[in-house]
Amino acid sequence: MIDFHCHLLFGVDDGPESIDESIEMAAALRDVGFTSVYCTPHFLRGCYEADAQAIRSTVSDLQSRLDEENINIELLYGREYYLDEFFDNILKDPVPLSNTKYLMIEIPNNMSAEFVKDALFRIKCGGFIPMIAHPERCRLFNVDHKKKKSRLWYPGQKRRKTNSTEEGNGLILYLQDIGCAFQGNLGSFGGLYGPEVKQTANQLMEQGLFTHFGTDSHSMRSITYLKISTHWRSLLKA
Repeated sequence: MIDFHCHLLFGVDDGPESIDESIEMAAALRDVGFTSVYCTPHFLRGCYEADAQAIRSTVSDLQSRLDEENINIELLYGREYYLDEFFDNILKDPVPLSNTKYLMIEIPNNMSAEFVKDALFRIKCGGFIPMIAHPERCRLFNVDHKKKKSRLWYPGQKRRKTNSTEEGNGLILYLQDIGCAFQGNLGSFGGLYGPEVKQTANQLMEQGLFTHFGTDSHSMRSITYLKISTHWRSLLKA
């Protein structure tokens, strides 16, 4: 099994602070069945800004320690880029998921659909494939929990009170049309982030949105959740 989104690296973002914590997390991921993990620390201007070389070096150092301790798991590198007004800098020194063209993108809750459309299209034109991290946790992808319909809309379209299926799926259809990938958090489907995120995740799953899955682990908490749950394994086999 492959974990496409994990904050496993120590000392580069809000994940583990020490290499010993990273090793504990890696061992736990191995124990629940993961064989490869993409290390995807945040890139957020003014907060988490470790450069590409630092990420690759930390992955190499951690892999060496895991090999020494016979923790059989493959580490791959990447980043989780926060989509903001500085997104053009992403393409100056990008860190795609190892040996792929995927760039993992986190869409903020306050971002407009118009901005998302323009930014992801420009990233695609730059030769990369946007992989949207945990869309079920983003406001733009929320489900109307009374009518169970998406609140998405076509970029440039005026918002209306109606929740028609056609309007509701507009943005998501556009993003799929330009070739974006969508990474779901495994914990979302069991309620780790609350009932509304769970319902949105399951609704988007029914629509066939997700192309990749990850733990989005920052600490042992979410891995412990995976240890005591079983539903997420069926998602990886779907």
